[in-house]
Amino acid sequence: MPGGREEIRVNDTDGHDFARFSWQTCKACRTGLVIAIRIDPKYQHRGYGARLLRHALRDHEDYAWTTSAQKTAGKPFFRRMSQNTGVPFGDGHKPVLCPHMRAAPSNPQPGPAQAMRAVD
Repeated sequence: MPGGREEIRVNDTDGHDFARFSWQTCKACRTGLVIAIRIDPKYQHRGYGARLLRHALRDHEDYAWTTSAQKTAGKPFFRRMSQNTGVPFGDGHKPVLCPHMRAAPSNPQPGPAQAMRAVD
């Protein structure tokens, strides 16, 4: 669906949901929006956020990407990711949503489960 939301949840071996990443892309308008990245403190600074973001960018690197409002810790993360990927993510104050994104359901549609190994 154009402008549809997607989400990835990462669980540890005990089933604890320690990371979530949600985003939207619209192929018709070539726009992307990072809605939220949440990593439990125990798992931060281990590369999960970068891996999740790179997953969303796959085949969408040339889209116009923005983010929702960023917390203080998110700003340096997105600056680093912009430098590492060459993808600008905007200033984190004014997300860009195309008409398809605005019309898409707010709940992400479930997709196939994917494995990402948790590192303790």
